[in-house]
Amino acid sequence: MSGLYEKIKRDNKKEKDTRLWAMVGILIAVVAVVIVSVVWFLGYHGRFTRFVGNLSGSTAYAHKNDCLIAEVKGRKFKISEENMYGIYAYLSLNKSGRESKKPPEGEAVTLDYGNGCLLRLWDMPMGEGDNRHNLFIQFTDGKGDVYSYISYKTTLDTVVARYLTYGNQEITE
Repeated sequence: MSGLYEKIKRDNKKEKDTRLWAMVGILIAVVAVVIVSVVWFLGYHGRFTRFVGNLSGSTAYAHKNDCLIAEVKGRKFKISEENMYGIYAYLSLNKSGRESKKPPEGEAVTLDYGNGCLLRLWDMPMGEGDNRHNLFIQFTDGKGDVYSYISYKTTLDTVVARYLTYGNQEITE
């Protein structure tokens, strides 16, 4: 009988080992997911911070040289200094969104900062049958690096009405 008891005791130990290894495996998987998430967030945050910094520098350059030109549906506007900073604040303070590499179809509103930096903006309807819209933002810096994302709290209509066509001088050539 003593041999039977030892066999039962050994099987119980194997079951405890299996549970321990399963728990260790799950713990390693959770730690890996957390690390990947943190690294992704820090990368995204760094890219967004560089975009805002580049947009800020371009806005300051355009203000100093009075050279921000917007093209809206074939019309060109020289943007006033008040509207330059309005555009910057509107785009940089509304941070909710996600990165996206592929711009939408259609014509973009283009802002040329005069220092080789371009800001392109597209209207993005949220979906079929939905009246709400998002703003697709694509910023190309002087080196040719592109940062683009979909902003959920901003709209192209707001940018055009508040900052591009209102209070600016239209350029007629």
